[in-house]
Amino acid sequence: MKGSIRQRGATYTAYWFTIDAATRKRVQHAKGGFVRENPARPPRGDSAREFLNATIGKVQEGSWRPDKPLTVRQLLEEHWLPAQRSRGLRPNTTSQQKMVADSYLIPHLGGTKVAALTPAMVTRMLERLRTEKSASGREGLSPRAGQLAVGELKAACSWAIENGLLSRNPVAGVRRPRAHSAVMTAWSVEDARAFLAATRNDRLGFAWALLLTRGLRRGELAGLQWSDINLESGVLRISRTRVVVDGKAIDSTPKTAAGRRTIPLDASLVVLLKAHKARQAAEKLAAGPTYEDSGHLLANELGHPYYPDSISTWFDAKVKEFELPKIRLHDTRHTAASLMLGNGVPVKVVSELLGHSSPTITLSIYAHVLPGMAEEAGQALSASLLG
Repeated sequence: MKGSIRQRGATYTAYWFTIDAATRKRVQHAKGGFVRENPARPPRGDSAREFLNATIGKVQEGSWRPDKPLTVRQLLEEHWLPAQRSRGLRPNTTSQQKMVADSYLIPHLGGTKVAALTPAMVTRMLERLRTEKSASGREGLSPRAGQLAVGELKAACSWAIENGLLSRNPVAGVRRPRAHSAVMTAWSVEDARAFLAATRNDRLGFAWALLLTRGLRRGELAGLQWSDINLESGVLRISRTRVVVDGKAIDSTPKTAAGRRTIPLDASLVVLLKAHKARQAAEKLAAGPTYEDSGHLLANELGHPYYPDSISTWFDAKVKEFELPKIRLHDTRHTAASLMLGNGVPVKVVSELLGHSSPTITLSIYAHVLPGMAEEAGQALSASLLG
């Protein structure tokens, strides 16, 4: 069986035939909107020729089925999102997927038939996301938002193909917009030392110390419970996180297997943690039956765990109070990593402490720290061999 391809305006349409099982007559089918007739190099699955060849193969083997007339809204709300929730993904992952669908994809493409989507439609959506003001008055969205939108749309279409709802991915050839990495900021040794000295007697002094000396993420810090810590052997186990999903703080799990890790504690950290544990015991005694012991280290005087966003707010206030260079709470993690690498700690060790899945990730993030280290190492070796 042969098919054909015709150019219609700026796009190409593929034509093929099937035999109706009831009448035994030939039925013509068509699929348009292809931006190119023949495959790109390398092939990207977005040409009329690739689609036609694949479709004819399916017709001949008896597996071809016509596309279901789903709109983007129906695909996302009735099929894709429920399927993702059933996979047991982390709550913040499914929450982000729903946010992208509700805020970006459905408002701009919801009424469009999935099979009729074209790269031009996606490009127009991205341009509107980049330039239009949001309901709250925000001036456009970041390239990262565009990346999330394109990534989810492509994933949903691929899922639809795998589950027999779609015969081809109409946005397979659409590339996610580029997003420039934000400039990483970190404190110097002097800045970090000044902050820890100023907050040593703060209620969260132990928390600031863990952030700046071990590079914990905010969610990991907020999720810490006393059952995760062995003060006698001096180890801390990261096995849970506390994150904000749809405005509510919930306990979750680390994003990757590497995030579940054991972190050594030195004597100074053990002292801070013991002091905090004693403070909590005194608060529990004073509160009596009104105390709700959740087991969290970061909890108020009645045992209620802190809302994660509050920790960031308090950190920002402390930085401003002590007139230190402004950094985000997450930048304490960058500070810890940069200072460790700058002090010659092996990349593999730093990677394991931070919970990266491989040292390659650590190198890609902190490559700017390494040139100076290489120069110092070379000078030291030259001095020992040539001096």
